[in-house]
Amino acid sequence: MDTRITHRSGKHGNFPKGEAKERHLTEVVTRVKQKPSKELRPMLGAILLGLILFIAAMVAWCYYTVSLRKAERLKTELMDLRADGFVIRNQHGEVVFRLAFRSGSLDLESCSKEGEILSCSRSSRGPLKFFIQTVKPKDTVMCYRVRWEELAAGPAVEHTMFWEDAHWYGGSEMSTQHWPIRLAGYQEPVPYVTSDVYSFRDSFGGILERYWLSSKAAAIKINDSVPFHLGFNATERALFFQARYKDSPYKPPPGQQPFPELSYRVCVGSDVTSIHKYMVRRYFNKPSKIPAENAFRYPIWSTWALYKKDINQDKVLKFARDIKKYHFNCSHIEIDDMYTQAYGDFDFDPVKFPNATEMFAKLREDGFKVTLWIHPFIHIDSPSYEVGIERQLFI
Repeated sequence: MDTRITHRSGKHGNFPKGEAKERHLTEVVTRVKQKPSKELRPMLGAILLGLILFIAAMVAWCYYTVSLRKAERLKTELMDLRADGFVIRNQHGEVVFRLAFRSGSLDLESCSKEGEILSCSRSSRGPLKFFIQTVKPKDTVMCYRVRWEELAAGPAVEHTMFWEDAHWYGGSEMSTQHWPIRLAGYQEPVPYVTSDVYSFRDSFGGILERYWLSSKAAAIKINDSVPFHLGFNATERALFFQARYKDSPYKPPPGQQPFPELSYRVCVGSDVTSIHKYMVRRYFNKPSKIPAENAFRYPIWSTWALYKKDINQDKVLKFARDIKKYHFNCSHIEIDDMYTQAYGDFDFDPVKFPNATEMFAKLREDGFKVTLWIHPFIHIDSPSYEVGIERQLFI
């Protein structure tokens, strides 16, 4: 083997001694750096993973904190609002009222609270106007004004109130009346209007209120302005409260868009008696004066008892004479059916009662008060029928 060692000399061929030493050190440092980098790689990976997990944890904590604050903002006294409804508790923490939004759910990100008013601007169906206002009229009563208004003409607004394990009272007269309320089967929401329960057994009767009262001291009153439809599901033990104009006898107020609005008031109290008294005082009109005491103390004599529809002036006067003759007590005499020519008239039949003014004067002279039997019906033969048509008085 021929080993040749070439020495470079000269000014340009040889490295200076210091430069060679520096180059040697650089190569050593480089080898030292490269060697431990392979050993540090797992450690660096672990540090990077830990950093990622830490950031993720911080993000999750921030999101949780924001969500918690959001949830706190959506809470109002004794009520918890959720996307799909709300529950109300009493002072002891017991759930006394539960309601679900059946026609859509709230977008809670659109909700905010200012003072006693909690409002939302969107639902799963789009923009809307929604608010709950807390009102505390007295120490033992807490009330909530709830309003859900759609901003489109088509969809109905429907909320479901659950009976839970409470007894409920109120609502409408039914063909078979149960007290407390007991319903069977399933009924889609229908217009909440009066009907003839003898001819239509499943309809609402002649007496109805938009008011329900619970044995757990909770009460709900639907606003009179609502185009209200009522249904129920006995299996779910629930009432359906619906507001709609489409396919409904209700019409929007003149000049207003047919946007359905479901608004109501829910109040809870310490006991059934106090909450019912509060609701009656707050939401129902009462007589401004006490009726005549004699109307309760003494009999009311009605011409229907003896004469049915076959009455006239002579028979009314004879009726009064006989009451006095036999010394009966009397609150008043009521002139009953068919003293007019047709239902809907407000004048006496001149054939049956040729001088009604004279008849009344005689009855008053003998100490009688007189009332007249009236009703909401009008016969097409009555002159009042044309007046009602012209003035659009009929419903």
